[in-house]
Amino acid sequence: MADPASGEPNGPLGKVTRPEYWTTPSRQAHGMHDLAKRLRRSLRILSATTVLVLLVVISSLHSLPQHVRTADLHSQWKLPLVNSTQHDSSLGLQSLPEYNLEPYETSFCAERFGRKYLENLSDSRTGYCTPNSQPNLICFHSRTVNSRVDMFCFGRSAVYDVTDKKFALSCEPRVLTAVETLEGTPALSELTSYWYDTGPRVVFDKAVEMDINVKAPNSTRNFTILLKREGSGNLWHSLMEILSLTMTIDVLRITRGLVGGEPLFDLGDEENTQIVILDDHDNGPYFDLWSLFAKRPVVRWKDVSESTKVENIIIPLAGGGNPYWQGDWEINQCERSPLLHTFAHRVLDLYNIKAWAPHEGDIVLTFIDRKKTRRLIDNQSLLDELKTKVPHLKIQIIDFGSISFEQQLRTIRQTDILVGVHGAGLTHGMFLREGSVMVEILPENMNHKGFRNLAGLMGNMYLSAHASKTPEDEGNDTDWHEADVFLNKERFLGLMEVAVKALYNAGFRNYDTI
Repeated sequence: MADPASGEPNGPLGKVTRPEYWTTPSRQAHGMHDLAKRLRRSLRILSATTVLVLLVVISSLHSLPQHVRTADLHSQWKLPLVNSTQHDSSLGLQSLPEYNLEPYETSFCAERFGRKYLENLSDSRTGYCTPNSQPNLICFHSRTVNSRVDMFCFGRSAVYDVTDKKFALSCEPRVLTAVETLEGTPALSELTSYWYDTGPRVVFDKAVEMDINVKAPNSTRNFTILLKREGSGNLWHSLMEILSLTMTIDVLRITRGLVGGEPLFDLGDEENTQIVILDDHDNGPYFDLWSLFAKRPVVRWKDVSESTKVENIIIPLAGGGNPYWQGDWEINQCERSPLLHTFAHRVLDLYNIKAWAPHEGDIVLTFIDRKKTRRLIDNQSLLDELKTKVPHLKIQIIDFGSISFEQQLRTIRQTDILVGVHGAGLTHGMFLREGSVMVEILPENMNHKGFRNLAGLMGNMYLSAHASKTPEDEGNDTDWHEADVFLNKERFLGLMEVAVKALYNAGFRNYDTI
C-alpha cells in the first residue's frame, strides 16, 4: 500500500527479524550457541576437504605424461569422495517442523504485548501532507483502547525558528480520503493529549508548526526527539514514558523511509540523535535511560540555539499511550511479553548488569521500605519473626529512594522475592530474574491489577493479600494513597511462607518444602 501523500511504498522492513524481539530469552542464547557450533564444525570439514583435494590434485599432476596439458583435463577432474565422518551429518532442526512451536498467545496479548504490536503500528503509517507539498509528516496510530487513538509522528526536514521557538515543517496538511476514514485512519486533529499535560497533541500545539512556505533543508540523518514528561520522580510513570520512546524508535526501525527503502531510523542514527526536553521538571533519578537511543547530550527547550541541527523530528508515543498503562484494573492472562523483556534487557545492558543469573543459595527477600505513605505497620518485627520461622532465607529492607537507580537494579537482580505495599516501588518487578516472586500488599478494598499483570508478563509468580486500615484510621475516610496499612502476624507469615517455599526447588536449590 502506498503512502497517500507521497505515493512511496510504506511496507514494513524486517518486522520479525529484529533479534531483540525473539520470543524467549533462552531461545536467543541457545540459537547463538547452536550457530557457533555449526560454524566451527563447518570450518573443520572445509579445512579437511581442502587439504585432501589439494593432495589429490598434486598427485595427479605429478603422474601426467609430459605431452598432456592440464587444461585438457579440467572437464574430467572431479572432487574425490570424502570420508562420511568428515561431513556434517545433521540436516538441522528445519527437518523437524513439529518443534517450531511458539507459546500459545491470544490475539489480545499479541496485539498489545507482543511483536505484533510493533508490526501493526508500522502498518498504520500515514502521510499527512498534500501532494502539493513535501511528504514531511508521517504518523502512526494504535487502537488498543476502544475509547481513544494513540499516535506518534515523524517529521522530515524540520527547521527551528528561534524567534517563535517552534520546529517548522514544510507541509500543507491534507484531508483524509473517504476510504481512509472508513478504515479508521485518524485525522491529524485526533492527536491525543494525556494527563499531566503530555502527549503528541500537547507537543504539536506547543512546539511544532506546519507551513508550506518554510524553506526546508535537504534531509540528513540528524534526529531530534521532542519530549514532554509527566514528571521525573515516579518510577512507574518514568519507565512507561521511556518504554514508549523505545517502542516508537523500534517502529521507525522496521518502517521504510521515503528514499531508497532504508528504515526511517537505524541503530547507527542514535549517535546523531538528541532529546529536547519541553518541560521544566528536574532530571530525576532515571534520566540516564533517555540515552538508550539518543547519544547526543539532552537539551532543554530554552537552550536550543539557531545553530542546532534538527532536520528530522520525532514526537513519540506518550507514556499514557502505551499498552502497559491500559487495563490495569482488570486481570489479563498474557505471559512473557517480548516487548517488556527486551526493554528490561536494554536497561540492564545500559548499566552493564548481567541479564542471566541462576537462582541459587539462600532465598533473598527484598522488602520495599516506604518512608512516607502506605507503610506496613510493624514491618520490622514481622520480618524478624519470619526469619526465625522460615529457613534458607535472607531478608533485606531497602529504601529504594535513598540509592541510585543503578544500585536499585543491582539489588533487584539479586532478589528472589520482592515484597511491598502497593506503589511504584513494585515496578522493580520488571527487572527481577524470571522465575522470581512478587508479593503485593494491597490497601483495603483496592483491586488494582497492574502489578499482577506485570509479574505475568515477566514470567514471574504473583501473590497478594489485602491489608486493613490501622486502628487510628479505622472509621476515617482516609485516602488510600496516604494511609498506612496493617496485616496481622498470622496472615503475613502465612503469605511469606508460601512465597519462600515456592522457590525451595527453583534453579539450583534443593530444599524440602515441608
